[in-house]
Amino acid sequence: MPDTRPARRFLTGAALGFFFGLVAKELDFGTLVSFHGDRALVVPAAAAIGGILGLARLERLVAGASALAVALWLVVAFTPLTHWMGEGLVRRDPVEKADAVFVLASSLQRDGDLSTAAMSRLLGGLDLLGRGFAPRLILSELPPPSKRYRDAASNLMGALGLDHEILEVGPVSDTHDEAVAVGALARERGFERVLVVTSPSHSLRASLALETEGVNVISVPSMETQFDYENLRSSFEGDDRVRAFGPLIHERVGLLYYRYKGWIQ
Repeated sequence: MPDTRPARRFLTGAALGFFFGLVAKELDFGTLVSFHGDRALVVPAAAAIGGILGLARLERLVAGASALAVALWLVVAFTPLTHWMGEGLVRRDPVEKADAVFVLASSLQRDGDLSTAAMSRLLGGLDLLGRGFAPRLILSELPPPSKRYRDAASNLMGALGLDHEILEVGPVSDTHDEAVAVGALARERGFERVLVVTSPSHSLRASLALETEGVNVISVPSMETQFDYENLRSSFEGDDRVRAFGPLIHERVGLLYYRYKGWIQ
């Protein structure tokens, strides 16, 4: 009679890994390593790793990891943890006239249409242009295969009747790259002040990185579209708390890493 124990161990490990993967996808663990690919891949990858560990008789390890992941999900969804995580991450300065508005990059859809985050950031920047706070827009471009941010921005500016100079920097891979590039542009063009528009939770790290590169920053965060930032303390915001966990843990880890690298003071 064939020994079915290895198959059972594999299936048990794979099932536990699959369960861990679902929680990891829900809480967006990929942000910890700045993974910007298809989040759904986390689930089959976790299932495969779980199956391999099951074959190695480590299914208890996979079970423990899954239990910890579920416990973390419960804490995130039903306590004010994300509210506490989000405190101090938003930098909002009094708006003044400046030499340019810099809108930090955000991923676009495959067809070049704006994602919700990119749209929110861009509209925040165009609002400042339309109200006369600056005469020009600075955009940072992500490397291929990402579509050009400028194309989407130009189309939206045309639809809104705006006709302002657009400057580009990049391609950039992260906020540090953006800060270095915009710092060089500001020195080259003699810009004294720059209005900086990015997502609220990203505004502190982005501003500090730019200031380290010598840019005089006025931080004007865009509207948060992924979750209700102001009401994460509420007991009725479980979904928002879960959606907020990934971006907020990314910023907390990012601040530590940028300080370690000397990219912010």
